[in-house]
Amino acid sequence: MGFFLVTNNPLVGGKYPNLTLDSFDGSLIELLIRVRNYVHMGHSLLTHPLSGSLKPGRIPYKTIALSCSKNGLDLLSLQYIENSIEVSRKTALPEPESCSEETLSDYAVVDLSHLEAALEAL
Repeated sequence: MGFFLVTNNPLVGGKYPNLTLDSFDGSLIELLIRVRNYVHMGHSLLTHPLSGSLKPGRIPYKTIALSCSKNGLDLLSLQYIENSIEVSRKTALPEPESCSEETLSDYAVVDLSHLEAALEAL
């Protein structure tokens, strides 16, 4: 099964230059909406959008794997991504959190670690 990644984590492209990436600079909500658009195009989620133990609306980086094949609208994937958007919006701070470069780097490493575990399973 082929897959591609949607990510806003700057470490992913450097670590995995041979994987197909939709990499962009945007917020978690923007990333989830981008993934929802792919689901509407017929791609299926291969990793859960809220994997990990951090509060969804507070993490700056996320990487999600999607199927390359388009098999029509996957209603379960759509349900997962819609619920993830809703939960992320509910847990987001009213004002964007200001993080130090060190903290942002830590968040990127945590997301990369989750991705590495997911890649072993894929």
